[in-house]
Amino acid sequence: MQDIPCLLFPVKEARQEASRKALFKFYEEGNKRGVRLRDLIRGGTVVERLVKDKIDLLQLQETLLRLIEIPSESGAEEPLLQYLEKRLARLDLPLVRQDVAPGRSNLVLNPLPEPALLLDAHADTVPVVIEGRPCLTRVEGRRIFGRGSADVKGGIAALIFALELLKETGGDLSNWPVTVVFTVDEEQDAIGSAGAAASFRPAEVIALEPTGLAICPAQAGSITASIKLTGHPAHGSEMETGTNAIQQAIELLSELKELPFLRAEHPVLGKNNFNIQKINGGTTELVVPQFCELKIDFRILPEQEIQEIAQELALFLTARGAEYTFLDFSPPFEFESDLPVIKRLQEGARAVLGRHLDLSGFRSWSDAENFTETGVPAIVFGPGNLAVSHTPFEHVDLEEVRLAAHILAALFRSYL
Repeated sequence: MQDIPCLLFPVKEARQEASRKALFKFYEEGNKRGVRLRDLIRGGTVVERLVKDKIDLLQLQETLLRLIEIPSESGAEEPLLQYLEKRLARLDLPLVRQDVAPGRSNLVLNPLPEPALLLDAHADTVPVVIEGRPCLTRVEGRRIFGRGSADVKGGIAALIFALELLKETGGDLSNWPVTVVFTVDEEQDAIGSAGAAASFRPAEVIALEPTGLAICPAQAGSITASIKLTGHPAHGSEMETGTNAIQQAIELLSELKELPFLRAEHPVLGKNNFNIQKINGGTTELVVPQFCELKIDFRILPEQEIQEIAQELALFLTARGAEYTFLDFSPPFEFESDLPVIKRLQEGARAVLGRHLDLSGFRSWSDAENFTETGVPAIVFGPGNLAVSHTPFEHVDLEEVRLAAHILAALFRSYL
């Protein structure tokens, strides 16, 4: 299948026309080669289901692009929340704001003190430009690029269409036991989900995140550490007389890999590991570097005790003369695969795809943790690929977004 050329959208009208032409060409190319439309769409869904469920691919693309075009970096989510507030008002369900900090609020649809299900979707994104490279909005075939496309505006687009489809099918929503919360600040301090977890007591929670439509009842935890190594300066041409702090850091990183907790492996989360998030040291002057600072994020797997690992790291770093500060502790969690919400999701997936979804694990932090800390079982689920999130090439597959909308709509119907 040939890719559609990259399409940029400077204005709304041009975007709409280019979108229609691109999608028409996508399907036309398949027809020329004798490929049925149902075979072009991944997952086995067919045109009849698209018509039946009234999810138009062009409208879905338009909505997703609109969501991406509204900047919502952490701390500046309000324009996106206002758009969602206006869009969801047509559902005739209660919409309220939940204040979580001065000038910061979550948007809550159908607020219930003890809902059967709470679906959490964070409205914020990381910055558009990271390390000097922007994430540009564009369309390439079925792939929609742009900041937040995978994390998590593709999921929000699917959620919007699922809710609108639920309304259009004529179900009585007056006693619908589901609450949806659009949270702020997930990418920073998660004050949004902390506020929601303190205010609502749901039976179960879904945190909307890019899982590739896998259901994740397990989530990795983490320890984030700031580490400083101190050497001894010397003239750069007399390097033998100094102690190079950067070289110390290289040796420390090599030895870190041998720590026992990093050799652990989990059935769905894989091997333990760590990410060197930032390293800083040295100068342009000809001198042996005296200081080197690192910021490292250590993955923690379920069944590992986070305090024991912190102690193991502390002993390791102290023995090597490193100064350190633990910046953040996020415990992992794991629930059984027979949670009621998982059964409902699988039933919906079977109706849409003709098969069950994969069970997997989510390797990053999500809003789910703030709910699990209160004793509520939570899973992570949504369209998109976590690996491309936060990158200059962040994108999501439009068909996967549509499938997510179908599955969520089926899930929501199961609560009627």
